[in-house]
Amino acid sequence: MAIADVMSLRVVKVSPDDPVSLAVARMLEENIGSVAVCEGERLVGIFTERDVLRLAGEGPDFAGVEVGDVMTRRLVTISPDDDVLAAAQLMSERRIRHLPIVQGENLLGIVGIREVMRTLVERLWRTQDPEARERARELLSRRGSTVSTNPEPRVAQRYPGDRWGV
Repeated sequence: MAIADVMSLRVVKVSPDDPVSLAVARMLEENIGSVAVCEGERLVGIFTERDVLRLAGEGPDFAGVEVGDVMTRRLVTISPDDDVLAAAQLMSERRIRHLPIVQGENLLGIVGIREVMRTLVERLWRTQDPEARERARELLSRRGSTVSTNPEPRVAQRYPGDRWGV
């Protein structure tokens, strides 16, 4: 299955000149883990939760910081015709959770690890595809460890109005 069949066509974008606070607010409003950083339709970077954490580690004051100063510039992208298995392998190898789909310099959409995993699991369920199984296993594993077999996973739940750390 082509990654274009899985990607989200609705992409939240910001400009490199926008303040980080705007990018974070958009991520919170849309309940997403990344925003595309574009100049017009041209993708120039991506701003993710990891960028927020890296910035927060430098201090609590985001005022005056522009997205272009802290975004991820070394983009990992994929073509819309590439297969979901190729996307899963790329995400696993590069340890990324958000993968922009581009054609030329134009951003067409973004696929997240959740959508890729859902597609792999459905494919595995339907066809018992060994390659889908291996890609799913890679995405679920962490470096140097195997997939957890703990029957009671610990999952943080967040409800509207809750604040983390409070």
